[in-house]
Amino acid sequence: KSEAERLTGQLTAAEERIAAFQQRAVRAEVRALAANEFADPEVAAAFLSLDGYVSDDGEVDAEQIRADLKALL
Repeated sequence: KSEAERLTGQLTAAEERIAAFQQRAVRAEVRALAANEFADPEVAAAFLSLDGYVSDDGEVDAEQIRADLKALL
């Protein structure tokens, strides 16, 4: 492999790891926020599309999660 191909592969792998960590962070935030209102926070998480809760700077949008959870009730 060329250096460019090797670096591209490393970048792709790093981006995939970041996306996985972000999804775990969103799922954890959903469970934490749903714990007070839902008997099973995992059920609440199943009804939300978890892809849209991370901002461009990588922060989890807890306020939007909270609003979407309230809409489920």
